Amino acid sequence: MKKIIYFVMAMTILSCTQEEFNISNSNEADTQRVLANGPDFQNFNISNHSALFDNQIEFQGIYFRGLADQFSTTNAAYGFWGFCDQPRRQIINSTANDDLPTQAGGPWDSFNSVINNANIVIGNIENDGNQVMVGDSDLTQQELAAAYFDKGVAQGYLALIYDKAYIVNPDTDPGALEFSAYQDVFAAAVQNIEIGIQMASSFDGFQYSIFPGGEVLDGPTFLELANSYLARLSIGLPRSDAEAQGLDYNAILAYAENGLTSDFSPLAEEDVFFNNFQDWSLFDLGVAGYMPTDLKILHLFDPTYDTDYPEDENIILGEAVTDDPRLAEYYKYVGEEFGFLRASRGRYLFSSYQTIKFFNDNDQNSTGLPTNIFAKAEIDYIIAECYYRLGDFGAAAAALDASPRMAKGNQATTVAGPNVLNALLYEVSIELDLASGICIEWWFMRRHDMLQAGSPTMYPVPASELEITQDPIYTFGGPAAAGEPGTASGANDWRNIDLVY
Repeated sequence: MKKIIYFVMAMTILSCTQEEFNISNSNEADTQRVLANGPDFQNFNISNHSALFDNQIEFQGIYFRGLADQFSTTNAAYGFWGFCDQPRRQIINSTANDDLPTQAGGPWDSFNSVINNANIVIGNIENDGNQVMVGDSDLTQQELAAAYFDKGVAQGYLALIYDKAYIVNPDTDPGALEFSAYQDVFAAAVQNIEIGIQMASSFDGFQYSIFPGGEVLDGPTFLELANSYLARLSIGLPRSDAEAQGLDYNAILAYAENGLTSDFSPLAEEDVFFNNFQDWSLFDLGVAGYMPTDLKILHLFDPTYDTDYPEDENIILGEAVTDDPRLAEYYKYVGEEFGFLRASRGRYLFSSYQTIKFFNDNDQNSTGLPTNIFAKAEIDYIIAECYYRLGDFGAAAAALDASPRMAKGNQATTVAGPNVLNALLYEVSIELDLASGICIEWWFMRRHDMLQAGSPTMYPVPASELEITQDPIYTFGGPAAAGEPGTASGANDWRNIDLVY
């Protein structure tokens, strides 16, 4: 297994911890030099764009994939087993946990870093009155719009992943930092994305570069992407079905209808920008997958398939039966080749399948591969889900029929509430797996109460941060906390659903 490769921005200056806000910046002179030069300023901003997207296809997504039963393992490396085990475990929120930096600490550090760098851009322009001149072109408004978008999307991920976070602006007093509830962080996120949209809409010739030297989005494509993030983040916010019932689905539908018309999947550049989330998730041991396909996937294809692997070591599950060609296209039957799975840690976690979707000979770090950050199919499913929530099951089924569910899978959907919801679970779990960044399946399942009882529905603020702020350390998850805030009740556990489509 190759080492984790993290994308490092050329000018990452601070991350937003309370301690670091009070430390003088040793790179301040270099920072000011960069910000005073138009092309360097723009490259600084573009580097932050790439960090924003890289965080959505990074190693940290593996844990959410485990909680959503997309893969299964008994492998304790990096704490993977703890996020797949049954009954569900609490998150180990402790600085004694060597894996904390990639678990609860991963998204916290990476998205806060994006916010901080966006604030540097915003503050330099709005507070210091500087312009961004590249040649004879004044790109000040373009760069400001992009920074507001980056900041808003990063805040949105913090709001959807953690129970609370900081709301930090360029003029925030570091000594007065306080945590805000996820709902308030989300409101700030939407406001900043909308500011970015407004500024980009009024700038003639707007361009947004994904990474230095990489793909460049024009204005209309950027607006589609921004509306798509508003749709993704808005529908993904709730921690339970009860909370989800209070959303404004007409507003979310409007975002989605103005969203992507094709996949947002910039091409990878080796060692610069690639999908590390896929690289780990698809690793092939030669006879089996490093991260075997969870039985949830097989059970969705074939409702007669077991939801837990038989504990009798003489029983090897056979192949799932379906008329959906995606089973053979996305997954491979490996029978009794169990790879790193260990019966002593629970044979019920075994699988006879591995995921081969997007597989590239154990090397996603290859120039020219798609990075699969945001699938257009996700917008299709958000539209269908909005109609489902609005009670228009006919429109929901029609949206599903116009999606890859029919185009790739040849699967029709009956016009009835349970059928539509089951079809959405099917598509989000199968079509969007590894195709639309991190967290998507976890967010979907928690807002429909489909996670196993005891599954964390959000991360706590990392213990490493709480030790700095001298706040009590806490956590979420575990059977004893089922139904409490931050922990799934299991009320609509996917294993108990009558899978009619």
